Amino acid sequence: MLGRLREAVWTAAFIRDVLAGERPTLFKRLGGDPVVTTHITDEPGRRPVAFNLNVTPWRGSAPRPALVVVHGFTHEGVHDQRLHALCRRLARLGWIVMSPEFPQMKKYQLGLDDGEDLETALLALTRRPDVDPARVGVCSFSFGAVPALIGLTREPVRARVCFALIFGGCFDLKKTLKYVLTGAYDCEGHCGRVALPVHNDDRWKFLRGNMHLIPESFTRERYLEMLKAKVADPSHAVAIEAFSDAEQSLFRLIDNRDPARFDALYEDTSPYTGAWVRAMSPCHVAGAITTRLMILHSLTDRKTHFTESLALSRAMPNAPPPRVVIMNLFSHVDLHLNWRSLSAFTGEVIPGMRQLWGVGLNLVKECSMRRGRL
Repeated sequence: MLGRLREAVWTAAFIRDVLAGERPTLFKRLGGDPVVTTHITDEPGRRPVAFNLNVTPWRGSAPRPALVVVHGFTHEGVHDQRLHALCRRLARLGWIVMSPEFPQMKKYQLGLDDGEDLETALLALTRRPDVDPARVGVCSFSFGAVPALIGLTREPVRARVCFALIFGGCFDLKKTLKYVLTGAYDCEGHCGRVALPVHNDDRWKFLRGNMHLIPESFTRERYLEMLKAKVADPSHAVAIEAFSDAEQSLFRLIDNRDPARFDALYEDTSPYTGAWVRAMSPCHVAGAITTRLMILHSLTDRKTHFTESLALSRAMPNAPPPRVVIMNLFSHVDLHLNWRSLSAFTGEVIPGMRQLWGVGLNLVKECSMRRGRL
């Protein structure tokens, strides 16, 4: 009884801190001030991986549970302020929190190198004497779910991870590309189209980061200069006829906002990108996942549609039934409280807070000395 009361109180303090952001809270005061240190892995036969470690003072000498936090597309990597705040908050719950730097994600690039770096990070983490190797989890966000989910189908990740939290994840890259480029979705019984932002949708950053997929050409430098201009100003006019056929086809795919044209434009790029899209789509290997998952998604996510998480939850026959939370309390992975009207408060905020309570309680239980269940 006392244990449940403590979990409830600690969960309430944790959620209050999430809502407060950087403002002072009781949770920050009681949880302590995490010590953040920078390290580089030294695993034989593997390339070094830079990572931050967040650790709060802890009574006793028993090994503690640990989390690896996998960031998504962000040029700041582990220095992203949202990621930094989350890692500190999780450390105050009692986790030893590792946040590795994923070079491909920093360049808005999808590739298997980040998955290998995740393996390396887990090897280094589970060798630490202060970490309980039987209580290690992975927490991934947005496109960071790609290396995390693919990793969960392979050793040594699968053998070292007892649970994973996937927030706003990408499951089928082709469907996600159609959604993020055109706003259209058709999956798991949901069909429609959302309005896309004119600016700041990152499509040109994504193209620039994945130029390695198409053959080199004598126009490549000018093409990259053009993409730099498009990143700075999406309305920048471009005459693409001077570029190679591959460069033109990829430009047309990324530039297109019409769902009716997507499939044809995608087929034009498939000689260069088809194998990569398949390799970067966890939907093709999800049957090999055996790890317990908690799957979260924003109902109004503009980066990855919530049906990606529904599809993930139904595609793992060899894993325990996942806990799935689709809430309207976040915009992609950023907290978004809708106070505009009473109906929004009662229809979105209150249900979202109940769901957030369940997530927080499970994180508290998972970190408690008796092993919890998602």
